[in-house]
Amino acid sequence: MPDVEIPCVQCRENFVFSEKEQEIFYQRNMPPPQRCPKCSSKNAASGANAPQRFEIVCDHCGKHDHVPFQPKTGRSVLCKDCHQANRSKVRFA
Repeated sequence: MPDVEIPCVQCRENFVFSEKEQEIFYQRNMPPPQRCPKCSSKNAASGANAPQRFEIVCDHCGKHDHVPFQPKTGRSVLCKDCHQANRSKVRFA
């Protein structure tokens, strides 16, 4: 099976359905994809199975952000940027 170009049903861009991917889809008895990888990941992130996100205010910088867990009362919570900065300090300290 040669590689096949398929138009994405969402963004209308063509994407390559490789020979190896075709083989995997065939083995699993799945139909060919209808969305390009980019649109497919966006669609999955916004679907019903997407993890719930909770709005927070960072205890370090005051920025509003969303986290994938329910914050607990009495425990500090950080935005993504402060959390990344804090992790890098701990690793290299």
